Amino acid sequence: MNLIPILLLTFGQQVTLPQEIYGQPGQFISIPSVTDCKSVQWVVLDAGLNLFPVELLRDTTTAVVSANNPGKFRVLAYAAKGDVASKPVMTTVIIGDPPEPAPDETTSKLIRELKSLYVSLSEDDKAGKVTKLSGLYSSFASTVKGEEVQTAGELLGLCKEATSRVLSPSDLREIRVRLQSEMSGFPTDPDAKLDDKIKKVISGKFMEISKALERITK
Repeated sequence: MNLIPILLLTFGQQVTLPQEIYGQPGQFISIPSVTDCKSVQWVVLDAGLNLFPVELLRDTTTAVVSANNPGKFRVLAYAAKGDVASKPVMTTVIIGDPPEPAPDETTSKLIRELKSLYVSLSEDDKAGKVTKLSGLYSSFASTVKGEEVQTAGELLGLCKEATSRVLSPSDLREIRVRLQSEMSGFPTDPDAKLDDKIKKVISGKFMEISKALERITK
């Protein structure tokens, strides 16, 4: 959920909605609002989104919607105190998988370099091997956070063992050498302790690499 609100104030009456709400087809999706009024009125502006009757809800400051098909749907809300209504505020309900965030400059550079190496490879089933490597790095992101990983040596051993079960040493050699340079700032002493802070950094880097690998085959 995007937590950046749209805030409209009208002489003491206010309604705040998330800018976007995400959900899946067939799912009941809650749209929360923040208001200084006792009730909120909701209006669906696009066909295909179903609004649960607010009069049947105990708290009308939260709407419940659903849709059978993917798409983007606008929902408007407003409230009132006495005879004075707030200005309407709108959110967009996005049904289906949320878009991937745009890569930052560092990630984009990594993707470009990996893509160049990938294109130059002539080995068999290189797309399948890259998919496997991406999956490995995704799994490493979870592995590093486990209690069984206390040192850099333990992490390295687990990663090498998992990789050897999926890829041979010669598979994607150039790409794997390039990815090793992404780890240059991490502990190299096998006995170095990995605290929660460094584990989080390493896990984030593994996921960044996994996502970059996903992109180079497209």
